[in-house]
Amino acid sequence: MQTTPVPPADPGAFSPQPHPARHDVQEVVRGLGKALRAHLLYEGSGPALDRLMEGLVERFGQLWQSLTHLPLQVEEREIAWEGAPVLQAEERDGLPFLLYKDGIRELSLHPGFEQADLAAFIDVLARVQRVRNDEEDLLTLMWERDWEALRYRYVEVLADGVVLPQTSGAELAPVPAETRAADPSPAATVSAEDFRESLYFLDEGEMRRLQADLRREMGRDLWDGVTDALFDRLQDGADDRQERVVEVLSDLLPTLLASGRLAQATRLLGELVNVATGGRPLHPRVTRALRGLFEQLGQPATLAELVRTVEEAGGGVSAEELGALLGYFPPDALRPLLHASGTAAGTPTRQALLQAAERLARANPAALRALAQDADEAVAAGAARLAGRLRVAEAAPELTALLGRPQPALRLAAVEALQELRSPLASGALQRALDDGDRDVRVAAVRALAALGYTPAKAPVEAALHSRRLAEADLTERIAFFEAYGALAGPAGITLLERVLNGKRWGGRRESPETRACAARGLGRIRHPNAERLLSAAAADPEPVVKAAAVQALRAQRGAA
Repeated sequence: MQTTPVPPADPGAFSPQPHPARHDVQEVVRGLGKALRAHLLYEGSGPALDRLMEGLVERFGQLWQSLTHLPLQVEEREIAWEGAPVLQAEERDGLPFLLYKDGIRELSLHPGFEQADLAAFIDVLARVQRVRNDEEDLLTLMWERDWEALRYRYVEVLADGVVLPQTSGAELAPVPAETRAADPSPAATVSAEDFRESLYFLDEGEMRRLQADLRREMGRDLWDGVTDALFDRLQDGADDRQERVVEVLSDLLPTLLASGRLAQATRLLGELVNVATGGRPLHPRVTRALRGLFEQLGQPATLAELVRTVEEAGGGVSAEELGALLGYFPPDALRPLLHASGTAAGTPTRQALLQAAERLARANPAALRALAQDADEAVAAGAARLAGRLRVAEAAPELTALLGRPQPALRLAAVEALQELRSPLASGALQRALDDGDRDVRVAAVRALAALGYTPAKAPVEAALHSRRLAEADLTERIAFFEAYGALAGPAGITLLERVLNGKRWGGRRESPETRACAARGLGRIRHPNAERLLSAAAADPEPVVKAAAVQALRAQRGAA
């Protein structure tokens, strides 16, 4: 509700008979005074103040059952309702004088005041009471608030020594009471039409230009203006000022990151790099301050907050913006980047973090090797994958050591990285994973050995084909081992695979259809006429699963040829 002057109560409406609600009005107004004193005593919070405010809310609720609104007249030492005082104060520190001295002459409280405006009204009164040196006046504070159920009438209080000029001619006649609006507002009495006949009113073209300028100004991003001003001071100021500006920018950077303004943060960091590497030498204190600002980016808390902001923003932050920002992160950020990439939920965010980590790891492979042994699973796994992607052959011992860690996901990352290294030492380490306790690790290891063509692994793979563990394994793992055996053994493995495909066990029974299908898949990895002949015969097998595996193996074999 707009805070506008309201007219005084109509004197003709006064009745000598006391209103039935007078007692309730007195309790409410006295409650306002008590709440103000309690607010001052307890500095705005406390159980006693809470109880007073709760009681005051209840009294207002009772009052609105008999009144539609509450108009109060303010005098220097009293507050009146319907011409009679409901609160009197002999001293000049009471509620009446506090309102009166700054020009408030009438308050009009409406239903809902106790919920929407009561606490703010008491807070404003207490704020003025505490100042006591005219730094803030009540009218200004009242004007700044958007009151919903409070209106007030005021007069301009003249400064000491100011004399109004005498008017000439007859005195102005008072406005009759019946012509005054009960609740006037500026919107009802003033409009743009009142000014259209003015000599200097803007024409339509000027209005359009003014509106365009206003829209442009209102839409302008103030962050760029603020940072530009700070950079001007940083480049042209004295050493002390430069150091202070860097401190301000250090405080500003987390705000930009937390609010998702990554483009502004990237621009800020880029400008700082230009200042630091420009022609003008900086004072050592300023250089240290700049270094501290960039080191701040490498803190785990900073990166965790950044990731949280990006993921909460959804599509509001692009991977390109995030990647450009991460390009300014210092080498110390490698570990936090690896941790964040391992825990980030969004794929674009995770990819941007990994790209930034890869940039730092290329320049410092020794740090990557050390992080592969980190106690944090996400950090060690991320370091292992990066070591494999970057082909850091020197990291083979650290990756091999990861195969002994208890976390299956970490061992799987080590297997994938060892495959990427493509070195004899790494391939030899992969054999250890063939007996891993986790199914995914075993499958990844045997596929890696097959892809690398590491023939020394033929023997352990062949031994696995006869093991009880593989017989009880799921179909995916059995296929992986049979295909790896075919790839590693070559034509020498046809005999064993033919025996599994077509041979019979004791009692004249063949192997299970699933096992025979796995043998067919193994034959498909051998490019030899005998293997193709066996698969062609199996393509007519009465067992559907064997027939399908043979047809698929033939197709793959011929496609490879």
